[in-house]
Amino acid sequence: MVMVPRGLLAATVSVLLLASPAWAAENVAVAPEKNTGLAASALITAPLLSDNRDYSEYWEQQFLFDNKTLATSQFLIANLPFSKHHGMQVATLKQPRKDAVVIKNGRKRSGWNFSASEPMLTIFQHKLSGGTPDFSLQLHNTAAELDVSFAAPAGALPVVAAGNKLGLPQITLYAPTARAEARWRGGPEIGGPGPDGPWHEIGAGFGYGLHVVQQKVPNTVLSRWWRFTGAPSKAAVNPVLHAFETPKGKRYYALYLLADDGTSIRFDVNEFKAEDNREWQLKAKADGKTLAGSITLSDKLETFNLKDQLNALEALAAGSVADVTRLRYAAVYKFELVENSTKTTLEGTALAEDILMGEIKEKRRRKRR
Repeated sequence: MVMVPRGLLAATVSVLLLASPAWAAENVAVAPEKNTGLAASALITAPLLSDNRDYSEYWEQQFLFDNKTLATSQFLIANLPFSKHHGMQVATLKQPRKDAVVIKNGRKRSGWNFSASEPMLTIFQHKLSGGTPDFSLQLHNTAAELDVSFAAPAGALPVVAAGNKLGLPQITLYAPTARAEARWRGGPEIGGPGPDGPWHEIGAGFGYGLHVVQQKVPNTVLSRWWRFTGAPSKAAVNPVLHAFETPKGKRYYALYLLADDGTSIRFDVNEFKAEDNREWQLKAKADGKTLAGSITLSDKLETFNLKDQLNALEALAAGSVADVTRLRYAAVYKFELVENSTKTTLEGTALAEDILMGEIKEKRRRKRR
């Protein structure tokens, strides 16, 4: 194996991208989106605000910092039985060997706002704003304040297109493999000093921003979702994997090698094994290239279920939108990229997640009198 210098590897990815057509995975029902060269610039966009009763849409952010602190946030807009276009923000801050701090608030349509001029989405006092390359996350309630600045120079990356044959939600990485800096301070709800107290610096880290639009009840089209995002590396190329399984057992994959300049190669996944929560293995190909290796889940960071954070009325209204178990890990990966008999080792740290959707509840038949 040979280690390719940073500049040469970035140039290699750019050349291979421009020379490579899209490949359709052999064991999925829909073809991956085609590569488009440089990724498109991304903005925090206005919510769709569909009147479909099963509509939900969210912007999700996840960051793993050098000190093993995990910060997650989700800005959700959903049609609930008692509130159309209801806004909800839920975040967690999980530091090693400490209980997670949960920051959450919900508001009806009149209680949240989107500003196109920023652009900025605001739910209660929580704000998500920006566009390629610079974004900002500012959370503030009586539990805590959390500020995250993150930069994603590569632009948006498509994961699943709208209207796909499997009925999966439309998914876009608006900030893939982002670099982040963060700080936080506790509020009176958890015994902290509040707005007058000192900030605690979390430091540097990495992660991503994801945008999802759903028009169907999530667990009717999706039973499991694996995510993997490599940290920005010295090789200036980072792997990104999203793997989906439907209730009928069909698989769909989006696997990229993403360079810092925004160019990418999308691979056809031939094999993905995630039999347990210790190691994931994959094999993939693109035009004249193969990629194979393993992802080792080194540290369990958090187990999270939104329903555990809601009151009885909120949980009943949210239904399967909230009944999702998320297992989050720090990971390491080691892949071998082969092109024209040249072998390149890609390795580094990563953020991984195994998402288990709630069971589909059968509708009870009404008895005739």
